[in-house]
Amino acid sequence: MHSQYFDGEAVLALGDELHLLNPVAALVWQCCDGESSSTEIADDLAEVFGAAPGTLQSDVEKAIGEFKSAGLLVPDEDGAGASQRLSRLLTAYDLDCESCKEAQPRAFRTVLEFGGHLVVIGFDTEDACTAVEAAFSSYVLAPSDTPEPVDDARPAFSLTLATNTVDSRGIRPLHLLYRGGEVVVSGRNASRVLNALAAYLAFHGDLSSAGVVAIPGLVVAKAGTNPGEPVMLLQANTRLSGRERRLAKAGIMVADSPAIWLDPATHEVLVGAPGVSFDSSPLTSLAEGLPRLGADIAILSPGRYPVQAVSARGAHDPLSALLAFAPPSEGWPLAESGLEALDALLDRVEIIEGNDIRG
Repeated sequence: MHSQYFDGEAVLALGDELHLLNPVAALVWQCCDGESSSTEIADDLAEVFGAAPGTLQSDVEKAIGEFKSAGLLVPDEDGAGASQRLSRLLTAYDLDCESCKEAQPRAFRTVLEFGGHLVVIGFDTEDACTAVEAAFSSYVLAPSDTPEPVDDARPAFSLTLATNTVDSRGIRPLHLLYRGGEVVVSGRNASRVLNALAAYLAFHGDLSSAGVVAIPGLVVAKAGTNPGEPVMLLQANTRLSGRERRLAKAGIMVADSPAIWLDPATHEVLVGAPGVSFDSSPLTSLAEGLPRLGADIAILSPGRYPVQAVSARGAHDPLSALLAFAPPSEGWPLAESGLEALDALLDRVEIIEGNDIRG
């Protein structure tokens, strides 16, 4: 059996069967360690989601029953749950047949290991692959150490770097960073797209060792904001390419990041790639050799920023803001450490009622 994770979802491959678990089901499956009872798991999850003790008992028992009937809880030799001993292969999470047909093939690929995850990255050119491997050399997995399922895995991330100012259709292209089949960062300067990859990889690394927790949302600030100056945290359930450009037209800068990196100790946010050690020079050198496709938007520079305010849909006090950022019934289950850090921050900053930005 092999498992694949992306943004909290899990795909479990058992024989010729695929089992897709939503973030909550995936969390329950991960808790099945062969030692904890269903009651203990339900109580732990109730605490994480802020639910009353016992309210999740029947749901957890039902999920565990389905896992058992599907053969997904086979213990290993040490008695630990199967979910504890599987390598985490992080690949494209969209397994829809039509999406598979439409996915762009990648001629070159590499595999990086971050925090127990095997991250497959695809490239259109060998130069891009070589530069990324040089930048993240300490994380590159040797072909001899790569598990067999990785060979056929679709890339979790892909880079398409424009080599000409006009493509074959006569259209001015952009440099693109994909997560699965979705464009998450687009830029006219290749350096922006290449360096954004580090921030997205950080999401799957050891954030706790970096001293931050991940909060779903965006870090935004007025144009011209520098590290050390105040920013605002904005609720955003999705991250779509092009949103940053629309915000830039309104005089708002955004951090290129899949989440808010919040330091619980200082209540500051960190912009950049926490916990990721990489050499940006190979990426910078590659970017200099690629066409600059016009003026790019200004984004927040790496560094630490104090939080002045938090804006969330329907939020008018700390509790409603907390529930807006981490609704118990949807989205990715926010870890207990993230809930505690966000809760502590909300007591210190201004709460602004706003609308969820979706596009």
